[in-house]
Amino acid sequence: MNTYRRAKKSGYSLLTTLFIMTALSVSLGMLITIGRQRMFTANNLTDQVKATAYAEAGIDFAYSILSADFEARHNPSAFSLNASGSNALSSASSTYSSGILSSYGDGSFTLTLTSVSNRYVIIHSSGQCGNAVREAEVVVEDIFAGSGGSDATDYSTMEGFNYAILSGGQFDFKGSGYVAGSQKMHSNSAIEINGSAQTEINVSSTASIKVGNNTVEGSVTAPSLDLHQTANITGESTTASVPPVTIPDIDLTPYFNWAKDHGEVYVGDFSTSSSYSPNGGIMYVIGDVEISSHAVISGSIIATGNIHITGAAEIIPNTSVFAMATESGDLENTSSGTIEGLVYSKKGNYKQTANGVLKGQIIVGGDVQKGGNSDIIMFTQSIPTPPGGVSVTPTKSLPLISAWQK
Repeated sequence: MNTYRRAKKSGYSLLTTLFIMTALSVSLGMLITIGRQRMFTANNLTDQVKATAYAEAGIDFAYSILSADFEARHNPSAFSLNASGSNALSSASSTYSSGILSSYGDGSFTLTLTSVSNRYVIIHSSGQCGNAVREAEVVVEDIFAGSGGSDATDYSTMEGFNYAILSGGQFDFKGSGYVAGSQKMHSNSAIEINGSAQTEINVSSTASIKVGNNTVEGSVTAPSLDLHQTANITGESTTASVPPVTIPDIDLTPYFNWAKDHGEVYVGDFSTSSSYSPNGGIMYVIGDVEISSHAVISGSIIATGNIHITGAAEIIPNTSVFAMATESGDLENTSSGTIEGLVYSKKGNYKQTANGVLKGQIIVGGDVQKGGNSDIIMFTQSIPTPPGGVSVTPTKSLPLISAWQK
């Protein structure tokens, strides 16, 4: 009997041992599988990050070539990585496609260059590492291309001055009133026309155009058009890619120097409700400006801060083309009076309401809002010419990346 019990116990022990070994084996197998999956996931994520880096490296490589010589966009051999390296670009119409231009480390990038015009080039770069593929795309712009080249000597060669209204941001055109002049209006962002506003102008947008129950006596062109069924577009309605237009970078230093020489530089905020004629025709304020009541400014207002025209104030330039200009501030016109000349802000916004009239040109880097019963009429091309015969050459900037597509 004892022998039987011992044998029975030994059998249980063996089964227990086998069960434990099996459980350990299964657990170990699962741990190995999970470890491999985690390693695969980690490697895949690493490859994705590297692929993005390679795609951006391709952008940098192509941009470095264009920065040195923008005309290289017509020279495929300029994009060879090295003499014995990967494929040079082969030209085909305006699109230059490539094989793998760079293959270093464990990744590579492939480039495609599309010349939109003699001013814009789209660079598309596809980066790859392992099985991961990432893409990057930018628009490169030469501000002087097709407009006098790098030897441009004045602002007249800049495309931006060909527009009655040029906005770097969004354009909202509401209320009543109208824009007249049979000229061009462009926004590097969305344009929306609503209310009872009317335009006698060709409208283009780099982003989109939305028109409500309005009349546009001209053409509309944008990548995306949203036209109400009652919208009346007398010209062409074209859905197409529209390149951005560079906001001119006007050097205001000569105007500061002129105002200083004539005792018209003001430090701190400036406000007046009385008519004023700046000595020399230009006042320069290091701060904000507010002109109110029935004041008539016979000259130009230039400031480092914001400028607000209210009441029934008027601005009539006599020495320069500027009605009002600011380095980086916002411009607001809530006057029922008349403003003549160029309204300019490199980075700020422009807002016009009430029932006043603007005769001139608007160029701002930010948003434009037109509301109320105000009108923008009688476009006059306003190309800055510094007073006193000072010669100013526009800043020679390198071709710049003006938009990231991806």
